[in-house]
Amino acid sequence: MSVSHLLRIALASLVCTCALQAHAAISCALASTSVDLNYVNGQATNANASGTITLNCTRLAGDANTQTYWVSIDFGSRTGTPRRVFRHGGGTINADRLDVSIYKSATTTDWTNTGTARVNGTLNFGAALSASVVLTYDFRVGSGQTGNTAGIYDEAFIASLQLTTAGAVVATTTFVPTVSITAQCFVGQVASGNAATGAVSPSTLTLPYTSFSPTNQTANMTFTVHCTRNTTYTLAVAPASGTMLGLNYTLAMSPPGTPAITGTGLAQSYTITGTITSGQAGTCSTATCSATQNTTLTITY
Repeated sequence: MSVSHLLRIALASLVCTCALQAHAAISCALASTSVDLNYVNGQATNANASGTITLNCTRLAGDANTQTYWVSIDFGSRTGTPRRVFRHGGGTINADRLDVSIYKSATTTDWTNTGTARVNGTLNFGAALSASVVLTYDFRVGSGQTGNTAGIYDEAFIASLQLTTAGAVVATTTFVPTVSITAQCFVGQVASGNAATGAVSPSTLTLPYTSFSPTNQTANMTFTVHCTRNTTYTLAVAPASGTMLGLNYTLAMSPPGTPAITGTGLAQSYTITGTITSGQAGTCSTATCSATQNTTLTITY
């Protein structure tokens, strides 16, 4: 056998190898959108938002016109189970994290990163060389979570693509759901359906007094304030003094509403004490008299 003949065989083999490599595999990429929503400590309803994960694939004319896919979503860099988002500048204590869920679209089935908890399907190209599918995820902050610090909470989640059920990950995309808890305060119990544990609403303070009383006469009224954790606030009562039926009175709050107090996310108790000092005659011309004064309690935060 001649040397030139051997070379011709080698070259033919090389040409055949190149021809086999000319058909590339289907190529795919993922893209995603993030969501943002507001949440109020202890709110009675879930906070919901929806985002998308888009699968884009291309093929050559000689490739198959269908492609199976499996898309998973991991639990985030710090979350574990359950999923959580964390406050900017915060730590990992309860007040600095919110439990969240990421569901398959229009379900309450967690979209995770194993087995049937992934979303899978078949992408159909037809006669086209490109095809895409938009997958929707539902993001939820569950109702009734309390005691959180006001601020912005977020976490990076990674969606991954496999083209066979146990195949290698061929594409990823990162989305970052964001939850904002705004500073909020309220005095006493809130509206029905949003009951706050331990909350006590202000009530009427009644001050009985007998003319020329030898001692000061007092009465107390207690109420609570809820403020988002680490939110500073002040309280003021006005008017803090006045005259009714010729009797001078004062109102004092304990603890005082100033300087600023820091909210804990839980009920904080206050007492207003009304006092009519001793020795006053008053202007009542009958056996008993009564009068009322509207008083305003103002919270500033």
